[in-house]
Amino acid sequence: MKTKTTLYWVFLGLFSCLILGSVYNYVFHYETALATFENLGYPAHLLHPLIVAQILGIIILIANKGKFLIDWAYAGFFFNLMFAVIAHYMTAKGNGAGAVIGIILLSVTYALNKERKYEREAVEKMKNTSTMVTS
Repeated sequence: MKTKTTLYWVFLGLFSCLILGSVYNYVFHYETALATFENLGYPAHLLHPLIVAQILGIIILIANKGKFLIDWAYAGFFFNLMFAVIAHYMTAKGNGAGAVIGIILLSVTYALNKERKYEREAVEKMKNTSTMVTS
């Protein structure tokens, strides 16, 4: 279980760096990000909510509390990255490699998080069962 936990944090760290790097570009290179959004066919007013959503999503994934919010964060990042891949492909502007890498990192992080959760639940179930038997 320690190996999966270590891998989970490594992949989550890489994914977080990728997302926070894009947030950095959106905030500190705003005009360039705005031009890129418009070139990809997205309206400029989506940039501000995207910045906030990505920061909140990373905080939720790192905190790893509350199944409902975690599932929404994973879904939000998945759709965000899929739309980025589709936009790059449809407009033939850029290659969208960062988004593809993000999808891969997100998928691995999601799978490892689910495995860790099931292992923790199994351990808890065994503890509860052994406590009931000894009582």
